[in-house]
Amino acid sequence: MRIVFCGTPEYAVPSLEGLARLAPRHELSAVVSQPDKPKGRSGTPSPPPVVEAARSLGLPAGSILQPQSINDPGVLVRLEALAPDLFCVVAYGGLLKERALLLPRLCAINAHGSLLPKYRGAAPIQAALLAGDKETGVTIMQMARGLDKGPLLLQRAIPIRPADDAAALHDKLAALSAACFAEALELLESGAAAFTPQDDALASYAAKLDKDSGRIDWSKDAAFLERFVRAMNPWPGAWTTVSLPDGSHRMRVRVARAGLSGCCQLAGQGVGLAGGAGAEAVISVGCGDGGMLAVREVQPEGKRPMSSAEFLHGAGRKYSVDSRWE
Repeated sequence: MRIVFCGTPEYAVPSLEGLARLAPRHELSAVVSQPDKPKGRSGTPSPPPVVEAARSLGLPAGSILQPQSINDPGVLVRLEALAPDLFCVVAYGGLLKERALLLPRLCAINAHGSLLPKYRGAAPIQAALLAGDKETGVTIMQMARGLDKGPLLLQRAIPIRPADDAAALHDKLAALSAACFAEALELLESGAAAFTPQDDALASYAAKLDKDSGRIDWSKDAAFLERFVRAMNPWPGAWTTVSLPDGSHRMRVRVARAGLSGCCQLAGQGVGLAGGAGAEAVISVGCGDGGMLAVREVQPEGKRPMSSAEFLHGAGRKYSVDSRWE
């Protein structure tokens, strides 16, 4: 089959590499990604990870496209000339309209990082962690009008481990997406593919995150806030503001564990708890259910990540036992 691959971030790279390994049985006719974007303090335009990976794979420069929109008539004419059998799409970052979806001979399929119809939308990994789900997975669906509403071809699930954060699940699901694409191609090639409509009544939506999405609400219960810290790592990061004697400072919470209920702290009241030589020192912050969040790693604004012990015995010498975390 002749395949057009559409993807942009690091998450899509394993799928691109997996499809490339299927040559010469299947042909990667084109790779479509987003345009270069400014990166770093210099603002120098840099190609997205999928473009860098495509170049590393030795794909012809003319087969790597970075249009402002894949729906541009000129782009569609160029893709149509390739006579593609299939579009494989994962984390492309742009909407494929009806003309684009109808262009391949067979169909356009998408690898989505949830067990649809749960968590349609841009942040399914974070949504599964926030909900406390025991498993997540990848769905291969036929793309159709509407956000992640197309019929399902296959699903594969993996467990969510207690220590998993969004970064860990990102890597696991990226690898699983590549395996699912390979399985989907086998089904399509053999004529055994069967698509099942989604049950819209069971659908939920995972909205796109922004920087403010990581702000901690200390009125929530401790178990939820532990999951929240894991869900927001690495981006946008779980953060709060801490009232210190010299003013309020933004603080990122990088690692935390829920503690027992019945502690004496009010929601958002932080207490530094030194232990031994400082190795076990933590910061305990009260939560809305009367429990507490044991903060084990922080990153003060403008500083490097550090353990709570380092903060309490060094950078946090001005820390007050009645500090407010808001």
